[in-house]
Amino acid sequence: MAHEIDNSTGIYAFAAVGGAASAWHGLGQSIERGDSIDTITQKAGLNWNANRAPVIYNTSDGRAMSFENQSVLYRSDTGAALGVVSENRYNVHQPREIMEFFADFLSDNGLSIETAGAVRGGRIVWCMAKLGPDYGFLMPGGDAVDSYIRLQTSFDGSRATDLVATTVRQVCANTMRMVDRDALEKGYKNKHSTQFDSAGLARAFGLLGEQHRITSEQWHALARVKVDNQTALDFLAGLLDINPAEIGKVDAKGSKLVSTKAENNLRALVTAYRKSPGANLASADGTAYGLLNAVTYYVDHAATVRDTENDGAKGARFASTQLGAGDALKQKALKALASQYAIAA
Repeated sequence: MAHEIDNSTGIYAFAAVGGAASAWHGLGQSIERGDSIDTITQKAGLNWNANRAPVIYNTSDGRAMSFENQSVLYRSDTGAALGVVSENRYNVHQPREIMEFFADFLSDNGLSIETAGAVRGGRIVWCMAKLGPDYGFLMPGGDAVDSYIRLQTSFDGSRATDLVATTVRQVCANTMRMVDRDALEKGYKNKHSTQFDSAGLARAFGLLGEQHRITSEQWHALARVKVDNQTALDFLAGLLDINPAEIGKVDAKGSKLVSTKAENNLRALVTAYRKSPGANLASADGTAYGLLNAVTYYVDHAATVRDTENDGAKGARFASTQLGAGDALKQKALKALASQYAIAA
């Protein structure tokens, strides 16, 4: 399954304040101060609609049949299919509607859209805003972390329209979701069976303070936990389901117990733990928080990703870190650390 930044019109569907100089791995167009929603939507490659059409298929004997009560969503610009959805129960939240809805809400809170784009050929779109200094984190050693909120939706039925709080570590641009146990229960998740819920979005925004507090407490607790080299190796190997004792050994048939690919991935994780930007700061040097950031750095900057739509490794990496396997590995690492060191998650 493709996870790349959409490139179906010949440009990357990604726009950010500062443009390619500050956007993900040098991709994207620049959002300028004063840009209208129309302009940002165009720069982000979101100036299209998701249209409906009947689902028609040909049987083996040549008959044209329709799939009742189902419709295919397709892009108005390229004609590419996005997904098959319920005819009567699926409300389409158009890309521009998402942008307008989010921009209006942000404006009421003194914020503005800083990043927007699409992945998987436009099947998932999002827009993001940077939160103010009250939602920043300052870890030991001057390790500063900024916070963002992202509104996202899908046109393939894979996710509702929902709000996600994320962070970016300044020293290395590592990304990580805030702890979201309360947001999962009470946050904004607008199913496609309903229209936009402005009151729900406001309630979810009101939970950010609690998410920030919980996340800050958890990360500071991890920064106080010292780990030795063997513990670090065991933890990172465990994330990849590797038994360190089996590295370099073979079975009775002469096959390696740990594949070369797995060894390389573990080596990259260990290197990230020891040498990635910020690894020598007091927050991360020899700590459980350093292990978490080794994983986020590895996922965001070093892990091998599949490019299934010829969009390049940079495009493939973005959606993996935010929506796919990379994000899942980060969450796995956080939960494992919290469990191992009895820290509330």
